[in-house]
Amino acid sequence: MKAVKSNINTLCSKQFKGRGYTFEGDKKAAQFITQQFKKIGITSFPNQSSYYQPYTLPVNTFPGKFSLSINQKKMELGVDYIPAADAGSGQIKDATPFYIDEQIFHNDAILKDFLKINLKGKVVIYNEEYEQQRFTWNRVILEKMLQADGIVVLYKNKFNHSVGRWQLPKPRFYIKKEHFNEKVHSISFESETEMHEHYISQNVIGYIQGKENPEKYIIISAHYDHLGSIGKKCIFPGANDNASGVSMMIEIAKYYTKNPPSNSIVFIGFGSEEAGLVGSKYYVEHPFFPLEQIRFVVNLDLFGSGEDGMMAVNGSVFKKEFQLLEKINNENGYLSKVAQRGKAANSDHYFFSESGVPSFFFYLMGSSWTHYHDVYDKPPLPLSGFKGAYKLIIDFTNALQIEDY
Repeated sequence: MKAVKSNINTLCSKQFKGRGYTFEGDKKAAQFITQQFKKIGITSFPNQSSYYQPYTLPVNTFPGKFSLSINQKKMELGVDYIPAADAGSGQIKDATPFYIDEQIFHNDAILKDFLKINLKGKVVIYNEEYEQQRFTWNRVILEKMLQADGIVVLYKNKFNHSVGRWQLPKPRFYIKKEHFNEKVHSISFESETEMHEHYISQNVIGYIQGKENPEKYIIISAHYDHLGSIGKKCIFPGANDNASGVSMMIEIAKYYTKNPPSNSIVFIGFGSEEAGLVGSKYYVEHPFFPLEQIRFVVNLDLFGSGEDGMMAVNGSVFKKEFQLLEKINNENGYLSKVAQRGKAANSDHYFFSESGVPSFFFYLMGSSWTHYHDVYDKPPLPLSGFKGAYKLIIDFTNALQIEDY
């Protein structure tokens, strides 16, 4: 476990800047995985010039200054507030808060009155439940809000950061609702964002040739990207999501360099999972070998705990393989349980299975989910189910290579 913890600590260190697109943290993580592959003896895929499969994507980044004050009291970035993933740049001092009459979302007469209001010098404010419905709004609502100098969404529950693939022309913030009451009379902020329309990122791909059936493939994958940073100091380390999964992939790679597989095994560190499964979608559209030759995809994400067992997304779709997984675990007692779900577009297995490739997305269940997509997802992790999951996945992957399992 010493190497596992070391890899997680490295991937979550400040120099990797949250493995996002601000300050090219994704590239630092890709370099690290490449170094690990070389160190343990995994080659790049035959006839490829490197371990990288580059692609481009649009992405909003946060390289500059960020500050926000309420009634001249400075809020703490990452704790009291964060910019929305689609936030634009802007600066304003002592703006007047304008609370949205939430009837505008379902009452046309009140909406008509709202559209007549002059929002210059104001910051519009509304609650998180309407943020969750934003893509169903009447189009003119957001257009009107953007006439204000900024937008604030009040969160009673925990807010999570994400990756934006577009940028609004004005700043937009998520703020804890506890900081707002009838005494709030002014808001000041500074937001410096930068939109990249054609940011170059990459998948990292390693290869071990099968000794008996080299034209049949198993893919072991884990996304290495996370949410990056907001400025230089507010970093989203992404320990559980997904430094833990990358570390599991590396450990499985070590096993197969010492225990040559029957089928070829391809290890893929996917980029841009947090931006909408961009890296894995690109790979499925530009595969290094025919998708029909893939026996199975084992995708690893969120391996920081495990006291409550392991989930297999697609378990109820690929029933024979799930029965095999469950049988192995029952016979060996590796984890407290293995559970199953149906289809879900929640990690890098998705575009494979949508293309007809049998695929599981494994994640461990337990305490590490508490800090999903926030600044507190950092080492140390419990890793309570890591060893058991490692043994289970190895046995499962080995069994998949036997014709009549």
